[in-house]
Amino acid sequence: MAEPKNETVQRTIDKLHDTVLSVILSTINEDGTLETSYSPYVFKDGHYYILTSDLAPHSNNMKNNPNISFLIIEDEANTTNMHARLRLSYRATVEMIDRESKEFNQVIAALKERTGRTVDLLVSIADFNLYKITPTQGRLVLGFGKAYLINHQTNVITHVDKDYIAKQKEIAH
Repeated sequence: MAEPKNETVQRTIDKLHDTVLSVILSTINEDGTLETSYSPYVFKDGHYYILTSDLAPHSNNMKNNPNISFLIIEDEANTTNMHARLRLSYRATVEMIDRESKEFNQVIAALKERTGRTVDLLVSIADFNLYKITPTQGRLVLGFGKAYLINHQTNVITHVDKDYIAKQKEIAH
């Protein structure tokens, strides 16, 4: 059943944002092959931002194909069950942010506060660019039998339970 984001879902997303400093990125290269990497991030105004070098394959992949997916997952050291780690995954679109924009300066300040002074060095290197990741459809897993589909644009969540699965099977036939 679809419903507005509930407190448990929002608290879990907030917890992941507070405790996990990097996203795992899946991008598509020019050959159509998936490549996976990671980047530190900051979440600001409903978007995720990463600062990456043009030397990294995922940067060129994002320039050529703005459709990506990403994962934020609970640290292994903090989980009570390796098979049920808290995780948030999204399909998303990406755009590069102009270095001369107000948004660039605001996000770089937030990224520096979150991840440290290395950001100053990276910004001084010309091949580092800031990317804005806009989530679309996602999935939050809180544990066994506790999965939610999330529409980031509408803030609607759907609990993936037996009724949801049965309905999906019915629609497929």
